[in-house]
Amino acid sequence: MSLNLTVNSTYKLTSDSYQIIVNRKHIVDPTKAPNWERMKAEGKSGEPRIEWREVAYCRTVEQALNWIAEQTQRDSNAESITELLGEIQAIRREISAVMAR
Repeated sequence: MSLNLTVNSTYKLTSDSYQIIVNRKHIVDPTKAPNWERMKAEGKSGEPRIEWREVAYCRTVEQALNWIAEQTQRDSNAESITELLGEIQAIRREISAVMAR
């Protein structure tokens, strides 16, 4: 049986027989596609949808959670050390909550 674990609103972990896979949520808006007019003519829906995309491959759950924590720091829009430390503490709390399940 493979892993399917939601870490937070942005990331989830899945697995195959070899690795832990970090998936990131993306909102896809079909109306922004270059061929939207043709898609609309074909009767396709313009409703935004959620897609989970594989962004990292790790050997262990711990490595995957550390990757998420580090990527969250890299994606941060913090403008001060205090703000960044607050974000780091928040992601660590989320990871601790996942590990306690």
